[in-house]
Amino acid sequence: MSELKKVIITGHHTEENIKRFQSIPGCEIVFTEKISDVPEEAFADTEFFVGMITKEILPKMPKLRFVQLFSAGANGYTWLPEEITLANAYGAYGDTIAEHMLTTTLMAVKRMPEYVKNQQDQKWELLHDISLFEGLKVLSVGMGAIGTSYARKANALGAICYGVRRTIHDQPEFVQKLVIPEGMDELLPEMDIVALSMPGTDEVGGMFDERRLRLMKKTAIIANVGRGNAIVTEDLIKVMNEGHLKAACLDVMTPEPLPQGHPLWTTPRVYLTPHISGGFRAGVNYERVIDTAIKNLTLVAQGEPPIHAVNRELGY
Repeated sequence: MSELKKVIITGHHTEENIKRFQSIPGCEIVFTEKISDVPEEAFADTEFFVGMITKEILPKMPKLRFVQLFSAGANGYTWLPEEITLANAYGAYGDTIAEHMLTTTLMAVKRMPEYVKNQQDQKWELLHDISLFEGLKVLSVGMGAIGTSYARKANALGAICYGVRRTIHDQPEFVQKLVIPEGMDELLPEMDIVALSMPGTDEVGGMFDERRLRLMKKTAIIANVGRGNAIVTEDLIKVMNEGHLKAACLDVMTPEPLPQGHPLWTTPRVYLTPHISGGFRAGVNYERVIDTAIKNLTLVAQGEPPIHAVNRELGY
């Protein structure tokens, strides 16, 4: 009989999912909510790790060869040695983050935050500049699981969708045109909604600076659920204060957490949520992530490669 593979799984989990993890053949599992609670001797033989690993504990696990993240983003873990296979939870968050982005962009199109404010002020006022979502031009910048799901949902409501991805391949039928990032500037002046869902790679940082924000229509909406540094915060504040862009719907921003007193809190027509669109604990997200983790642990315990292994050069 082959020796059991030692596994550390972090976080708080339901009893049902603990049993599912424990039923994986060939694995001996240590569950811990806090990594500091793990006995030192447990680290020594650990081969697989599930959760948020840190540089500090890596030297304690000389036998480690596989790390499964609960997150879809993996750019913060590229410091792991190449001999350790890294997998993310790609796909587990796509639909729910896309729904969040659809909610916030529809909210901005219909000027709902302003109507909520009017209700609080007991102010009866008809607001103008209300668009019909059907027929709007939507650019999904990033066509992974999130961006593709958003474009699909927007198209189902009648929007005309375009996409930006690193390389041109697999153009969905609901997307009118795909371009690489270098071709994005030609599309921006035509778009009514620009939805960002890019991973945190070096190329993404500062992608939407003042120049690109001003390429967009004055009446356009920008939404970001990918990485906060994709939009230059100071430039966004400047153009919004000048009345350029109808709205900015941000679930991610720079800095995070956004400190009290930061001008982004009170910038007009900027709608903020605290990086919650892909919350690991948010209902279906949790179950989908656990499904991915269990599938991958089962595969690697059998000597098979995991799904969604991270490309260290790309960062996702």
